[in-house]
Amino acid sequence: MEPREDLRPNFFTVAVVVLLTLIAVGRIVLTYRVTSVAWDEPCHIAAGLEWIDRGTYTLDPIHPPLSRVAIGLPLYLAGARMPKFPDENLRHHDYYEVGTRILYDGGHYFRNLFLARLGVLPSFIFLTILVFWWTHRIFGSIAAVAAVVLFTTTPSILAFAGLAYTDMTTACTQFAALFALAAWMQKPSFGRTALLGLALGLALLSKMTTLLFLPACTIGILLCKWIVGEPPGPLPDNSARVGAKPHWMSKLTIVAAIAVVVLWGGYRFSVGHVQESMGLTPQSMPSFQHFPGPVRNFARKAVMLDWEVPAPALIHGLSIAWIVNKMRLPSYMLGTTTNGGLWYFFFVALAVKAPLPLLALWAAGMASLGAAIRRKDWMPLAPAIALIMVLIAAIAVQYKEGVRHILVVFPLLAVVAGHGAAVLWRSTGIWRVWGRAAVVSLVVWQCASSIRAGRDFISYYNVLAGRDPSRIYLTGCDLDCGQDIYRLAEAVRRRNISTLNIAVWSSSDIYQMGLPKLELLQPYQPVTGWVAISIRSLQLAQAFHTSYPQDAFSWLQRYRPVEQVGRTIFLYYVPESSQPTSTPATEHPAQPGSASP
Repeated sequence: MEPREDLRPNFFTVAVVVLLTLIAVGRIVLTYRVTSVAWDEPCHIAAGLEWIDRGTYTLDPIHPPLSRVAIGLPLYLAGARMPKFPDENLRHHDYYEVGTRILYDGGHYFRNLFLARLGVLPSFIFLTILVFWWTHRIFGSIAAVAAVVLFTTTPSILAFAGLAYTDMTTACTQFAALFALAAWMQKPSFGRTALLGLALGLALLSKMTTLLFLPACTIGILLCKWIVGEPPGPLPDNSARVGAKPHWMSKLTIVAAIAVVVLWGGYRFSVGHVQESMGLTPQSMPSFQHFPGPVRNFARKAVMLDWEVPAPALIHGLSIAWIVNKMRLPSYMLGTTTNGGLWYFFFVALAVKAPLPLLALWAAGMASLGAAIRRKDWMPLAPAIALIMVLIAAIAVQYKEGVRHILVVFPLLAVVAGHGAAVLWRSTGIWRVWGRAAVVSLVVWQCASSIRAGRDFISYYNVLAGRDPSRIYLTGCDLDCGQDIYRLAEAVRRRNISTLNIAVWSSSDIYQMGLPKLELLQPYQPVTGWVAISIRSLQLAQAFHTSYPQDAFSWLQRYRPVEQVGRTIFLYYVPESSQPTSTPATEHPAQPGSASP
């Protein structure tokens, strides 16, 4: 492994990384034309534009505003404003309703969706730079370039870099906080202290999962540093060692102060009364039954006495997030639905959503970290330990939907996998040819699988998922996120369909998507004629904003689909006097989201 000190990337290395990033950005932008509005995009658009245009944050405070502001800013600069309502009280309106109005009003649906998605691209670009920087710093140039190749060809990363969602911004800020933490633990200078405080504040301003993942990673890295120890020889700044407790604590105080200022600043340094800010009164006060006893009493007192609190939207969002997690909502995996989800949900999700070459090189990188342990050098272990701790911490999450909730694991995977590629590439003796052949083969495989995914990054699964990945899991925007409505409109135009029965998992205004006359499918009511149904509606009976009993549309499984539209929608024709075929739709050879190698 190359020494870390005084290691600077040369011009050729930087040029390759820039080229790889530009190619990835181009591939992301190309998805805009084929990917119709994804499920949560109207929500994020509405919340972001509310923060910018009205200076309030009441529509959906469950997520902090940073990523929403990034999504709403391009729209605002292009002239978009919050829609007008007669009552002017946003609490009386659903955020999907508000976001849909923003997207469709004025007849600029595609332009508005394009602009909102552009707001996420800077996070992807910056995260790519951070992946290169951290890998280069601890493993050298070859590893850093390999990490960027693997990261920028991972379909799940490209998918959420192309949607107006909070997850890419969250992955970027959480990864930056972990990088800053490792650098600070190595040398807690005042500059690194300030950077850690800033990174921590931005991560907290991105998503509530930071409160779970960052402490877990900090504990893991601290234990690793304590067990493995420091490499022999003085650090560049021996006086800055984390040794003296007062010195260490003073730096942590600065970190906390900067993080709090950044977090509160993201809420415009707002101060408000509990009743007005959260829409509560002593008469309408909830029971707070999901809160621990002391917190429950505290919350009741705050409402009764109408306390004035800083960042009330943050407190409101934390309360909602806590309640949602405690509610143990239904989670689908491996053909069954469980309340709160299976403890190994995210492990299985990662195993089938991450490209196999990335996982193989990550395994090689993990196996080769023993050399760092023998040198008593904990720094190369930090990204590996952070990844493991995120997965362990995610077990406690009772809202298990999709891999996007742990998106930060992908850049961490890429760092360790880049190290694995460099170790194989530098093999000596008889293993030299085999090591380099393995690296080339795995990188080509990764790129080929990414290209084969086309522009369907959302529905990518590796071969471990089999021919029908929906049998493993399909929620959380990892297969059916409502993204194929453009393609459905094209398919019905091509077939000259005049009337369509429909049930799809979509937050689109389905009547403004270029479709013919529509009849919404009703549960347990078979129809004849043309029928379009998404895989999520067919298997879980979730259509638009309504959930029905799971077998509500199962009568359709007696028929063969005429066409598979994109990866997620089946198009049927049911004659008036039809005889069902013996082959269920779910066993049709063309399955949605079929696995890519």
